[in-house]
Amino acid sequence: MTFSLRTVAWSAFAIAVLLLVGSSIFLLRATHSLFDSESLVGHTREVQIVIEDIRSRLFQVINSRRGFVITGDESFLNDYKVAAADIPQDLDRLRHLVADRPGREQEVAALQTDIQAELDLIRNSLDAGLRGTSSSDKEIEITRRSAVVSARFQLALQKLRDEEDVLLEQRQIASHNNYQHTLRLIFASFIIALMLLVAEMFLLSYEFTRHRITERAARQSQEIVNAFFSSSTVGFGILNSSFCFTRVNDVLPRMAGGAADGLVGKSILETFGEPGIRGETLLREVLDTGKPVFDREVSVHGSAGDRHWLVNYFPIREGGGNVTQVGITAVDVTARRKAEEALRKLSGRLLNIQDQERRRIARELHDSLGQYLAGMKIAIDMLSSRSHENDPLLIECADILQKAITETRTLSHLLHPPLLDEAGFASAASWFVTGFSQRSGISVSIDVPPDLQRLPEAIEIALFRVLQESLTNVHRHSRARSAEISVETDAEQVTIEIRDSGRGVPPEVLRQIDGEGTKLGVGLAGMRERIHELGGIFEVTSSGLGTTVRASVPLNMERFSSARAGAEHIA
Repeated sequence: MTFSLRTVAWSAFAIAVLLLVGSSIFLLRATHSLFDSESLVGHTREVQIVIEDIRSRLFQVINSRRGFVITGDESFLNDYKVAAADIPQDLDRLRHLVADRPGREQEVAALQTDIQAELDLIRNSLDAGLRGTSSSDKEIEITRRSAVVSARFQLALQKLRDEEDVLLEQRQIASHNNYQHTLRLIFASFIIALMLLVAEMFLLSYEFTRHRITERAARQSQEIVNAFFSSSTVGFGILNSSFCFTRVNDVLPRMAGGAADGLVGKSILETFGEPGIRGETLLREVLDTGKPVFDREVSVHGSAGDRHWLVNYFPIREGGGNVTQVGITAVDVTARRKAEEALRKLSGRLLNIQDQERRRIARELHDSLGQYLAGMKIAIDMLSSRSHENDPLLIECADILQKAITETRTLSHLLHPPLLDEAGFASAASWFVTGFSQRSGISVSIDVPPDLQRLPEAIEIALFRVLQESLTNVHRHSRARSAEISVETDAEQVTIEIRDSGRGVPPEVLRQIDGEGTKLGVGLAGMRERIHELGGIFEVTSSGLGTTVRASVPLNMERFSSARAGAEHIA
């Protein structure tokens, strides 16, 4: 699986954004945790301050009582009143601060009871001193009881202070850890973001470099295309989805008989008329399927004569892969078509001459050499009748002469069977198949319609030569033990089919037959040319199970007559 550089760059950017967002979330949480830790540290410090304030004010209350008792100076009462008024507020504040911790409220309540008891004792002592009812014994008792209570709440305050010290240390450690964790997260986020930004910059720089290289290559390709467009001898054109020309080279307008500027903007129908209708069909097929169409011949009728073009249609895709334009290439094959037509007519004429020469040679063999051999046979028979003894040499000469007569007759009939002229194709085909089976040992069956009428001479000769060459190939190449021949006819055409059960035809030979190849043997090439000259279809199919030769010839006498006249005119 491959990824484009653009995809990698966008993926890196997305990862960078996600990491930054994730880092920001973790950093926010770490910051909140740090704030919470600092808040807890401040809370603990505030508890310690409140404890110290309570302890300081209690010390002030106790000292104010001692100073008043010892000196009787009422100015000590002012310090007492200030301290005594602040102590309940400090206790309430302490209770509020330790309310989040279980068990502390009970400790604070017990502490408040002891402190209140201490304040009651001191207030009673001060009230007695102000009324003058105080005595040394009472003051000593109050001092003793106050010392007990004071020791108890001092112990409680110290316990609270120690616990807060431990809690402060823990919270300071937690706050420090949170601070270090936050710093690490900030540093890691910065490093990751920096690395991703550097990678993104590298990718962008690389993409920009590639873009410049691609742009330069595209510009060079465009220049090559432009040069090819302007210098090629092949007609080039580009049409939009409305089948109007958007660009052409100089060759295509000349082929169409117009100027390059006049062709741009025109539809293919406006340019080529009736042949453009078929062109529009092919263009629509290329637009719909996105597949090219090759080697379509177009004939254009003009004042200078018929022109033949070989046109290819190919899709042009936009960036998204959709086909929005179609390109065409056109090659003028008029000269080649004329040459092929002349060659076909020449081949037909040569085949006609060949048939005439075969007929002449067959007639010469029958009328000349055949007569000589017949005279010699009569002479040998006369010598045999005069001789009373059976001369072995004379008998051997008679046998050799009979074989020569038979071989001459067979050769004459193979060159041009008399039955073909006298009785028609059906009789000639049956005679040839029978003789072929006897000579080759290959079983051949033939199926000819019993009501088959006489056909035009050229068609009968062509069908007989196809039959003759096909069975010759069966005997020479196929190694088949049997063959089947069928003839079918209707009002429009006559068809002959020769099937064998041999080893088949090599694929390269089949490709030559299908592609109008020139490397075929004389027999296959002759069969194909004879049938094509008559406007027919010649097909050869083959597999490992055998070969089938099929030839169909139309029974259109007008077309046949024009083809024959053309061949004779070439001659």
